[in-house]
Amino acid sequence: MAFMEQLRAFLRRLGPGFITASVVLGPGSIVASSRAGAESGYRLVWMLAVAALFMAAYASMGARLGCALPETPLRYVAQRAGRWLAAPVGLAAFLVTAGFQFGNNIGLAFGMSGLFDVPAWIWPPLFTALSLWFLFRAKHLYQAMERLMMALVAVMILSFFANLFWTGIHPLKLAQGMIPRIAPEDSLIARAMLATTFSAVAAFYQAYLVRAKGWDQTRIRDAILDAWAGIAVLALICAAIMIGAAQTLHGTGRTFTQAGEIANLLGELLGPAANLVFCCGLAAASFSSFIVNAMIGGCLLADGLGMDARFDARTAKGLSAVVMVVGCLVAMLVLALGQGGAQSLLIAQAATLVAAPLCAIMLFVMSSSRRIMGPLANAPLITIIGAAGLLAVFWINGAWIISRLGW
Repeated sequence: MAFMEQLRAFLRRLGPGFITASVVLGPGSIVASSRAGAESGYRLVWMLAVAALFMAAYASMGARLGCALPETPLRYVAQRAGRWLAAPVGLAAFLVTAGFQFGNNIGLAFGMSGLFDVPAWIWPPLFTALSLWFLFRAKHLYQAMERLMMALVAVMILSFFANLFWTGIHPLKLAQGMIPRIAPEDSLIARAMLATTFSAVAAFYQAYLVRAKGWDQTRIRDAILDAWAGIAVLALICAAIMIGAAQTLHGTGRTFTQAGEIANLLGELLGPAANLVFCCGLAAASFSSFIVNAMIGGCLLADGLGMDARFDARTAKGLSAVVMVVGCLVAMLVLALGQGGAQSLLIAQAATLVAAPLCAIMLFVMSSSRRIMGPLANAPLITIIGAAGLLAVFWINGAWIISRLGW
């Protein structure tokens, strides 16, 4: 009983970090981790660890920033530097989340269709309506969202770790995978895994989550612990997905581009039970990103434009609802007609070229400033990790631009 009471007390001290982990761990992360395992085996386990380290460091920066600032981050930026800087960040974040909301809808549709024999196009409007009801009707929105995300993270843990029951683990290969190396054929999937695990926009939003939790400088230890714990869970789930794919799909020559295809492959190779368990985790991962992803776009755009960015504010909720509806309509178009998704993802990726560097730079610079943060400024080790993370952001974006230009 004493242990359970201590566990409950520990869980009550957590929240923002797990919400951040839940939005990062969406269909994109599942596909990237699965492809890394299927194409490279265990070779890129170290890259996942590095991406999680960057994400945890930046999420902890966001947590400390949220505790230290007297107001929301983009409002602070607008007052000190001008609206010309804050507004583009909010707009880019809005476009990023609107584009990737399509992916969350597609992942949810495939996951739910794997559990129930119902046409895939039915699920996006159904869950969008449910999410809109939750967004506008839930009392104390932050607390309700925190409890929902905790439950969905628990489902993901049970589902993806249960898949290891069928696939197994090769301990020696896992240990060898922690040795840094990138073969020429690993470069593309390594960037994809880094990009889907290390989200500067989500890390920046950690500051808003901490403020919504009601934490200030007196709760800084809880905020930092929560950030690292949430990203640790994210890394473990991604590792379980990668290991399962490495054990099952590596060397088979089987290819896939969507999470639903992974579920079908697991069903063929491991049986229907493995397919159902994976679909359950996929649905939970997609829905966990569903609401929080929209809230990131709505809150950051509202704050960037000088509107009320609180969780329960009508402006932030209204803009979040726009993200949900746009993502739903594009997903329904893709599922019904098989077109429109590429343009949506292209818009999201193009907006990420603006949002990710700006969020990473602002978060790093602000959290490093002793004038802003006082004693909560970045420690030397976090500064080193943060600088490396900035280089990683520019590497990802630069490689994407080069690939689009065909150089």
